[in-house]
Amino acid sequence: MSNVLFSLTTQASIGLSPRLQHAIQLLQLSSIEFEQALQNALTSNPFLEESEADEADEGEAALPTDANDATCSYEAPYPDRDGRVIERGTRDIADWLAEPEDFRAHLHAQLDAAPLHPRDRAIAGLVIETLDDDGYLRDDVMAVAQQLHFDPPLDAAELDVAIALVQKLDPVGVGARDVCECLQLQLRVSDAPTSDRELASTILDHYLELLGRRDFAAIGRRTDRDEFAVARACKLLRRLDPRPGHRHSAATAQYVVPDVIVVNRDGRLQALSNPALRPRAQLNRHYIELFRGQRRSARHPAMTQQLQEARWLLKNAEQRFATIERVANEVLRRQAAFFVHGDLAMRPMTLREIADELSLHESTISRATSNKYIATPAGLFELKYFFSRELPSRSGSCSPASIRAVLREIIDAEDQTQPLSDVRLADLLRQQGIRVARRTVSKYRSMMRVPPADLRRAQ
Repeated sequence: MSNVLFSLTTQASIGLSPRLQHAIQLLQLSSIEFEQALQNALTSNPFLEESEADEADEGEAALPTDANDATCSYEAPYPDRDGRVIERGTRDIADWLAEPEDFRAHLHAQLDAAPLHPRDRAIAGLVIETLDDDGYLRDDVMAVAQQLHFDPPLDAAELDVAIALVQKLDPVGVGARDVCECLQLQLRVSDAPTSDRELASTILDHYLELLGRRDFAAIGRRTDRDEFAVARACKLLRRLDPRPGHRHSAATAQYVVPDVIVVNRDGRLQALSNPALRPRAQLNRHYIELFRGQRRSARHPAMTQQLQEARWLLKNAEQRFATIERVANEVLRRQAAFFVHGDLAMRPMTLREIADELSLHESTISRATSNKYIATPAGLFELKYFFSRELPSRSGSCSPASIRAVLREIIDAEDQTQPLSDVRLADLLRQQGIRVARRTVSKYRSMMRVPPADLRRAQ
């Protein structure tokens, strides 16, 4: 991603200026990717230099420095994700790490936030549950659907639509039937040059045997391309992931840096950009003066472009932090009850609602919350954790997170010698005014890593 931040062309997105394209690319980067992009720019752009620490750290004064400060304390009791209160001094450093997430749960969470018809969501959910651990669709989904007795019965056209939907989710490449399709899906969204992507796609379709032998010369003859072009295409293929589900394995913990940090000021939660992530970069005034001292006719166009890109980086970086901070504060405002009562109080909330409130495009909110983390007194969360669609309840609507919290309470209170089946759990939820299907209960139970009733029975 960072390799293309400073090689923008208007061809990439018709109607968008190069600066706007650059701003969009910066916004969608994770904190780690942003830091890498910044370091690359400092290394390659002579008009940028690293700023002094005391200048870059001015924003740190906005964060609490005294743990005993009552107005900014992280020591007051807060509920954990299940709503249970954590007493002062009992937090462990591990609570600030991102919880490892099974890739199927990651896919289901994206479905929850998408505006889909319930039947379409159910079929896509079935496709997700049929994926193997590498993210491939190797089993016969139609056969599985027949066992579940879809009403009306599932047809091939609906299944194709659901598979196409799953293939658009993150991580890119899941839902493929074989490795070639998996890599083709990733090529479609690659930011590599079009010519390299097209040649890589052709190699996948027709010349895998030659690729396996690393016979670049033969591939070049068959495709009428020089060996350098073939080498670039093959290098692109090597960067793709043939096991997209594997990198979201639940066994691998994710270590992340929060983009925003929540402080409690006079009883009001406020999200502030993490000052440790702010760019320690500034324009190199000496180099700029030397450049301006040249006759205009002697100035190299590439140098003019680099000066423009240096200015873009600094301005767009500030815009990136401001946008993420605005979105985080609106999330805090809407989900304030969550920090008092936990998941039980999670409100349904969509990207469009935040976009309308902040007068931003929905895609901007998506980029500002994807792979962005918020450190709160209740733990570390990905911003998209707080987004979900509405589900019907007797009182109006509730979020999937609040349903999972109620489900957890019911399971915790069950007789372990006679654990409750998913059908019975759905009935008990319905008695509390929450209408969900048995398969939804099964999905939420799996997301909470709770085994089926047969495996929960005490011996």
